[in-house]
Amino acid sequence: MTHSKDSVRSPLSFRGYWPIVVLVIFMASVGMAQEAWEHAHDAGVKASKESRFADAEKLLMQSLEIARHSAEISPLVERSLVDLAEVYRTEGKYGEAQPLYEQALKVNSKQFGTDSVEVAEVLDRHAELYKTLNDYAHAEPMLQQALDIRKKKLPPDSAAIAQVESDLGELYTSTGNFEQAQTLLKAALDTREKALGPEHQDVAETLEALGNYYRKIEKTGNAEQCYRRAVSIFGKTVGGDHPDYANAMESLALLYSARRQFDLAVPLLERVLAIREKIFGQDHHDVAVSLDGLGLVQLQQLHYGQAAGSYERALKIWERILGPESTELSADLSNLAAAYEGNRHFAVAEPLLLRALANDTKGLPPDSADLGSDLHNLATLYVLMDRKQLALSFFQQALDFRTRVLGPNSADTIETLRGYSVELHFLNRQPEAKVIDDKLKAAETATKVAPAN
Repeated sequence: MTHSKDSVRSPLSFRGYWPIVVLVIFMASVGMAQEAWEHAHDAGVKASKESRFADAEKLLMQSLEIARHSAEISPLVERSLVDLAEVYRTEGKYGEAQPLYEQALKVNSKQFGTDSVEVAEVLDRHAELYKTLNDYAHAEPMLQQALDIRKKKLPPDSAAIAQVESDLGELYTSTGNFEQAQTLLKAALDTREKALGPEHQDVAETLEALGNYYRKIEKTGNAEQCYRRAVSIFGKTVGGDHPDYANAMESLALLYSARRQFDLAVPLLERVLAIREKIFGQDHHDVAVSLDGLGLVQLQQLHYGQAAGSYERALKIWERILGPESTELSADLSNLAAAYEGNRHFAVAEPLLLRALANDTKGLPPDSADLGSDLHNLATLYVLMDRKQLALSFFQQALDFRTRVLGPNSADTIETLRGYSVELHFLNRQPEAKVIDDKLKAAETATKVAPAN
């Protein structure tokens, strides 16, 4: 606030004295408001770090309201927006998180410019939401923009650059761009270890991402080392009841599961589920992820009743989050059906597989490989139900689809040819069986796959 020339010449006059009083009162109110903001915000961040997310929500919402009603401290609006959005994202409240990131981006763009490091931070955080939703088309340009800004504005050994490199490398692992993933993740790990020390939780974050990369390229020994180290660091830094610790432990457990080391995988997956239920409650996104992982291991162990229980719980959560017709439900529907098939509850399995096919037919591109899987799964079920004509019909549909979309020699096409052949021979339909057997032999020869016994 400025003073007129008169007020400067006559500080004791009413005209000059009043603005000074207003300024003093205003500055005091701003100071009190900032102090109140800091109290609420810092307490909210602390609650979030301690996984007390309900408390974190209330405190950060309080800090946001204080910031919004105090124009002079408007830069704090963005901080409250982002931190509250991060809490919502962690809780799986994606609809609530999305507009907060968007508001924070507008605030920072207006205050600091569109190519500022403040904008880069919001872009990075917002992209993580899209990654959680597997929406890589939105996440990738945001992360690339954030990386470009930080490389332009910051020293090359900045931990902030390493943060985006780690996040972008993780995305490229998910999308199969392994060369870029390796380059970014190794650069991020090197920078973070040097800048933050080898036992920092950000180092653990990149180690977990690097472990995922190694697992995808089937270097399981390297993956295990990364996961073990990440679990150890998270245990020391954030503690054994934190979501980051649970995530790293789950990655290690899924590696053991892929190796069929179920004695190692199951206790870890059960521990992860217990942590997530304690932190998030029974109806959270991450709880459903845990149930899916545990259900798959139970299915692999032929523990069909346990697997059905896990998938039933997971499916209810996914239906609430994604809606009953989402194509993302199809994997759980199919796996739950497989669990019922294992216990010979075929009539219960059938509507699940039909629902998966209906959802995928409606929601996926017409050349999606998942549609071929849906058709093949139904053919196999109808064999078990002794519904011969339906089984043959779905085998033919699956074969036509997979041959057209995946090629005559793909592993999935060979899978359908083998099932179709067995059923035709069982029904003593030899001329038709010979046609399928010839196709199967040609495919196995082309791919050097040993014929089934």
